[in-house]
Amino acid sequence: MIPEAGRLLADRQARNRIQLPLLPTRFEDPQVAATAVDTLWKEKYKSGYASFRDGKMIAYLIGETASQTWGRSGYVYMPGYAVANGESSALLQDLYARLGDDWIKKGCFNHYLYISAAEANLLSALFDLGFGKERVDALIDLRSANIAEMAAPKDISIRKAVPGDNALTGSFSNIIFHALGSAPYWHPTMPEDWDELLEGWSELPDEKDWTVWLGLEGEEALGMIGFCPEEEKDTQMLASSRTIYLSVAATKPAARGRGINTALAWHGLKCAQEDGYEICYTNWISPNLLASRFWPRFGFKDVAYRVAKKVSPMIAWAKDD
Repeated sequence: MIPEAGRLLADRQARNRIQLPLLPTRFEDPQVAATAVDTLWKEKYKSGYASFRDGKMIAYLIGETASQTWGRSGYVYMPGYAVANGESSALLQDLYARLGDDWIKKGCFNHYLYISAAEANLLSALFDLGFGKERVDALIDLRSANIAEMAAPKDISIRKAVPGDNALTGSFSNIIFHALGSAPYWHPTMPEDWDELLEGWSELPDEKDWTVWLGLEGEEALGMIGFCPEEEKDTQMLASSRTIYLSVAATKPAARGRGINTALAWHGLKCAQEDGYEICYTNWISPNLLASRFWPRFGFKDVAYRVAKKVSPMIAWAKDD
């Protein structure tokens, strides 16, 4: 069934690119699209369903399960679904009903689907099933972007992080998870993960593929932003060649409101543009209000959403069958 699913996915990408032309063209090739589906199907904990009419596939849904610190979860990634042009979005609802039931039987009560922002009908169909938008993936065209020439705020200097700045970048390791753990998202980061996060942020100045910009007041880092190249992986349906990933950004709470990260963002985007990157990709958690009200101001356009549904674990025992 992989070639048929690949043809559906290639057709979906072609339709999506009418509204979202920054999406990569390579997935309009049925063979490339079939490789993406095949890659998903080779995952260890995958399962899926397809719909047929007169022997022809008209929709499919493939997901995988994983154990996270917040609970067992099921995921459908971008190549993991397609509905043929002109077919009802009810097909996706019916396929999810089967796949989701499999997940529940495996103790997976957190369900996540990545859906193209161009497919409002499918998003609406999932909202009718109790899903909500949780993450935004977005792109900006650096070839045509009007990037502001902005001076650093008063008493702030901007420079690139270098080896030896590990303590400076590490000092930001708790900012994002504190934001995600606060209202109105309340998403926990387990204490046993804090040291690993500190280690990861501290290592950024030593990563050769990364470009990290610091906003300093004297010797104290008050803001930072980090970029790295985004690879054209078999399943990465949002990245074209010459795409850079805006991966991390943070401002220390006491320094917010001074325009530090605004200046860092414009500076980083300008440098990426000058380095020959054509597209910048980023994502943020939509209930993180600091992020969701910040990044669209730079011209990032939504291209995909992660929608989420939390099922009460009580369903595992509160059944009469």
